[in-house]
Amino acid sequence: MARTFSGSTIKSWFQYRCERKTRYELFTDAELDAVPVVKVVKEQSWAVLGNEFEQRVVAKLNRTDGVLLPSSPKHPLDERLTASFLRGQQAKPFAAQANLTPRAQPSFLQGTDLALKRNLPDLIRLAPLAGGGNPVLTIIDIKATRRATPFHKTQVAFYVRVLEALLSEMGLSGHARLDDHGEIWRIPDRGFATGEDHQIERFSLAPYLRMVDDFCANILPAIAKKVVAPSYDETFFHLYFKCEQCDFIDHCRKSISPELPAETRDVSAVPGLTHEAKRSLHKLDVRTVGALSQAQGLAKVPGAGWSLTRKAPVLAERALAISKNSIARTQEEHTFLMPPRADIIFLLSVDHDPVDDRIAAIGFRRIEAGKSAREKIEIPKSGSAEDEAAAMIAVLSALIEDLTDIDLANAGAPDGQGVFAHIFFYEPSEATALQNALGRHLDNDIIRGGLLHLVRLFPPEDVVPEPEFRGVHHLPATAVRSVIEQLFALPVMVANDLRQVSQALEAAGAGPAYRPAEGFFRPFSSLLSIDVIRPIREQKLDAKPLSAVRDDVAMRLDALHGVIAWLYRQNEVAAAKGAPLLRLSKKPFRFHATFDPLNAVDLDVLVACELLENRAGLLEALVNLAQPADRRRDAGRCMAGLSLNSHGLYGRTAILRFKVPEASRDSDLGPGSFNLILTNDDPDLRLNPANWRGVSCSILAPSGDFEDRTDLVSVRISPRIYQSPEFDALLRTTPTDGWFIDQSFGDVNSDRAARFLSNMARYQP
Repeated sequence: MARTFSGSTIKSWFQYRCERKTRYELFTDAELDAVPVVKVVKEQSWAVLGNEFEQRVVAKLNRTDGVLLPSSPKHPLDERLTASFLRGQQAKPFAAQANLTPRAQPSFLQGTDLALKRNLPDLIRLAPLAGGGNPVLTIIDIKATRRATPFHKTQVAFYVRVLEALLSEMGLSGHARLDDHGEIWRIPDRGFATGEDHQIERFSLAPYLRMVDDFCANILPAIAKKVVAPSYDETFFHLYFKCEQCDFIDHCRKSISPELPAETRDVSAVPGLTHEAKRSLHKLDVRTVGALSQAQGLAKVPGAGWSLTRKAPVLAERALAISKNSIARTQEEHTFLMPPRADIIFLLSVDHDPVDDRIAAIGFRRIEAGKSAREKIEIPKSGSAEDEAAAMIAVLSALIEDLTDIDLANAGAPDGQGVFAHIFFYEPSEATALQNALGRHLDNDIIRGGLLHLVRLFPPEDVVPEPEFRGVHHLPATAVRSVIEQLFALPVMVANDLRQVSQALEAAGAGPAYRPAEGFFRPFSSLLSIDVIRPIREQKLDAKPLSAVRDDVAMRLDALHGVIAWLYRQNEVAAAKGAPLLRLSKKPFRFHATFDPLNAVDLDVLVACELLENRAGLLEALVNLAQPADRRRDAGRCMAGLSLNSHGLYGRTAILRFKVPEASRDSDLGPGSFNLILTNDDPDLRLNPANWRGVSCSILAPSGDFEDRTDLVSVRISPRIYQSPEFDALLRTTPTDGWFIDQSFGDVNSDRAARFLSNMARYQP
């Protein structure tokens, strides 16, 4: 029996790359029931939103240009009307939901046991060519999204292939020309999902047609042959955050059910595992949590794959934690992402609506002496820019007011004394969402002033000459999830989200844990889901009360505080043993920089934006450099454990030659790399931007007899650095195999741009 599929199968494959989902979608419902495969069909918010947006866009298009419409929204355009449209016998230039169903098997499926279901592109445009000639047929897909993705474009390319087959079958191949471009009509950059306007993204079809052809000829036929039986299923699958919207998630989650013995659960249960790494594990016959927890030397197994090679040790640690249902320390001795002391803790929670590209909820809490001293939670009333700005102003004004009070109190404190303050998010994505939201409102005077305050968290180097006030001492915020992942392996499954992490820590004496109320649960994340956000945005009758959303944000802030308090207790225990976990060195909080937020002009904001981008780049570099050497090496940003063979002055340069250990020979660093530093991996040297100039270097291109040698590397430094007392001390005290080359950060443009803009400001009237 032929297996049938449609354009949604194409989109699904290129979106999820899930063999199991694709195979199950080739089954009939009766066949799924016979296995049985649990399929939960529910009204998905994304699908409802997409259909409603499409209807509004088509309705407006019908008013302005004319659209050949089906007799009912629940039915496609019938074959007779579709055929007459393709022949150019209809006056309207667009056809909606045209039924593209060739009667014979298309040529691109010949030789397979596959057949087509009904395929209904959102729109087809038939446009006459200027100056005569055959009209052009263009496939258009309408998507309630802010960005046209490759999987959207492959669906359009598939419809083009089907239309091509239908035209050939109808004998119309010479009547009309297929456009070599497709179009995605999406939500406008400055529009809303609830509106009727659209923005066109036009793209070349050629690369996507090749992807569709390969999928239909090779990948899909192989998937269709996979055996699925009541006691046997050879389809490959992997559980991760994208599975949340899948109809088959409940079926797949049985393999990692808490009811199963931990060691027998599918290896997908281990957080951080990727598709690629799981495939590599299957090749090694490692399929369960227990097998991974006992696996040895995975990083060195030939053919293990890049992802598994890089993450094998930490994956094994996490698998062992799940198997033993206990919390364990990772191999990493400490982290530089969190300070060992914070007298005042600021908690921020940011939920993002991906449809309107707006903040959906934002929460702030000030913790002092272990108790909540101030809290502000705002939920924008709609997806408008005005409501988003109002919510941010209400919350961030409270944060800035508190920071200003601390800054004033610390201004009169003796050097090194005063109040230590730090900002905490749980997810790194929350900080990104806030940053993007600020960027959307630079035309708002209040937010522009707030932006300048944010810049004042980072001291420009030219106004803070003292090295101890630079760089790492002023990293203003921590994403707690990153700290947890770096230091601890927890008995959580698939993802280190706040719900699972806080509950695991509560069992170890922390708390309180985040326990979402009914309707707020998500399997792999604790942020608000689209199923909560969209009904509120669209003011639907089944929307959650705003009070329930505030309670959810407050519970997450409670849980975040509990996780932070637990981390500080663990650090106290470790510090008492002489090995503290938290090593981010900070000074008592002070604002820096020369901006006056109360008297800001446009040029001040431009300078602030330039410096904020620079500081964001510096922060990213410092976060990367704060990772252990093996993590930096495996990411390709570090050559670790180099052995010094020789060094000396050669004319106007100094050259050091190193032997490169095998683990560092695949580094991305090379002769074309900028902003390299040569250190002994001392964090006080590696993590202090003020010291980078004193250890800057460059890698020489290999030549002569050494051209093909990957086990050797030559490094050039300036004679000034080589002859400095500091570098001489490095040469004398560093072990032979204790040298490291890292990628730091450098930005020659920000300072120039800032000086240029500041100079312009002097001549403003």
